[in-house]
Amino acid sequence: MRIRIRSKITIIMLILIIISVTTLGFLTYNDSKEIVINQIKLNNYKTLENVNDYFLKNFMYDMEYVINHWASNEDLKNYRNNPNQPKMVTSIPKHFRPISDQWAGYVSSSPDIAWIYLGVQEDGSIFITPIDTTMPSDYDCRTRDWYKATISNDKRIIWTEPYVDAGELGNVIVTVAKAIHKDNNIVGVIGMDIKLKKFSDIINNIQFGEKGYLMLLSNKGDVYAHPDNKMLTKNISNIKWVKTVLSKEHGTDIHKWNNEQVVISHLTIPRTQWKLVGVNPLDIDKEVVAIKNRFISIGIFSVFITFIIGYFLSSIIMNPVNHMMEVINQVSTHNDFNVRVQIRSQDEFKILGENFNEMIEKIRSLLRERNIHVQELVDKNKEILSQKEEILAYSDETEAMNEELLSLLNEVKNNYLSTVKVLANSIEANDKYTHGHCDRVRNYSISIAKKLNLSETKITALEFASILHDIGKIGIPSSIINKEDRLTDEEFKLIQEHPQIGYDILKDVAFLEESRNILHQHHERIDGRGYPLGLKGDDINLLARILMVADAYDAMTSARPYRKKPLTTKEAITQLQQGKGSQFDEEIVHVFVGLLHSNTI
Repeated sequence: MRIRIRSKITIIMLILIIISVTTLGFLTYNDSKEIVINQIKLNNYKTLENVNDYFLKNFMYDMEYVINHWASNEDLKNYRNNPNQPKMVTSIPKHFRPISDQWAGYVSSSPDIAWIYLGVQEDGSIFITPIDTTMPSDYDCRTRDWYKATISNDKRIIWTEPYVDAGELGNVIVTVAKAIHKDNNIVGVIGMDIKLKKFSDIINNIQFGEKGYLMLLSNKGDVYAHPDNKMLTKNISNIKWVKTVLSKEHGTDIHKWNNEQVVISHLTIPRTQWKLVGVNPLDIDKEVVAIKNRFISIGIFSVFITFIIGYFLSSIIMNPVNHMMEVINQVSTHNDFNVRVQIRSQDEFKILGENFNEMIEKIRSLLRERNIHVQELVDKNKEILSQKEEILAYSDETEAMNEELLSLLNEVKNNYLSTVKVLANSIEANDKYTHGHCDRVRNYSISIAKKLNLSETKITALEFASILHDIGKIGIPSSIINKEDRLTDEEFKLIQEHPQIGYDILKDVAFLEESRNILHQHHERIDGRGYPLGLKGDDINLLARILMVADAYDAMTSARPYRKKPLTTKEAITQLQQGKGSQFDEEIVHVFVGLLHSNTI
């Protein structure tokens, strides 16, 4: 089925607008969703801060205010025990009754306060209001954790972790306490026990979001306050989000809990290091439904407007196109090159029509020229055919000349090689231990160069240099070269001169110019401690670095005056590996060792 251009334009515009609106809507929706989530998280945390500042912090401040008041009371500072009184004081002494009465009034007016008491440092006795007759008579306050913790932090108020009181009532309580000082000495501890349920009552009376709730955790994951009283004192540190809360000072994150997404905010209460936690269910679809509906409406409206615009725009475009199609049909069907396009609009279609008319005129001219040139081509073809046989004859002659030239080049190279080998033989004649050394070094060097994909010209220069690398030893006395004992410093300096001597010997041989430079450097070292020039690293010719490795390996695996027993291949490889980066080029050692392992040389 053929689709008209008008329909294509309309469809393309619809597709473009749908893609644009969808992409923009998707990106904007995601951004809006992210903004909404961040706002929810921010509101959640702000609400949690307000709960802490206006409720929990105020309550704890009130309790600390009471403790601070009595810790500075002069009567308590100057208190002295009556002789032979029991540690658990069940009969309040007359001089202590005014204070005890005040405590009793405060406790009776505050049902969340279990007891207020004074622990005496002198003998461990305790004055507790109201009196708890179920307490052990031998109760020594100095052995209790709350007393020890207060003494250890004698300059500040302490809050204990929840615990079960020592009496038979078994209340779960939290103690807030402070040491009492006189003349910089601790004379006792003032303490107040608060029922743990008080913290649940505080947070349960606070509306946290529409469906959220608050809880209070210890820094170990024990529940101190929760809407469900059955959760009190339970440890929930094994829950994934609780682990996150315990590991951070504060923050807000989205977690999956009980098969729903929830926003969990938390902060740390400085005095106790407890965690105040706010949990709010997160229904993100509900939060962004208005935004989503708005984008859907915009998308539908955009598609409708695009369809209308596309339809009328395609009509405007198609009028000149239809006219051009009629002209094209007249030219192609009837070979009428006199017809022309007539477009009245002052836009690109007018330019297109004028160019089309020019094209028709050029076609007419080209057709006329074609007919003229056809005959010329026929004549040229006959001439080319007559010259073909002559060209083939020249080709055969050229091929024969190339073969003769190649033969001459090989002969020249062999002559050069023969000359070089004659020079090499003169080296070995002076050194009875190096027979075959130059040939082996030549083979090693060529194998490395081929593995590195060097050119034939480079390989030839390296081949000559490998054969001639020790030619300078001609200028060294045989007695030194073949000496089996350790060389003196002067003898070793003479040996070190052989690269320079060889370089000077070959200075007038033009075709050995590059080979001469290679053998001149074959005793240099990568670290610059070689000779005779003291070159280092990449300043040393690459071919000289290859010759350096090949020469060293053959020297190690051959008998020498100073070493009758040659090294094994494995031992020589170890020496090469140890010299990488200092004496030898690392890459060349790597390539050469690979060739040795593969037995290809």
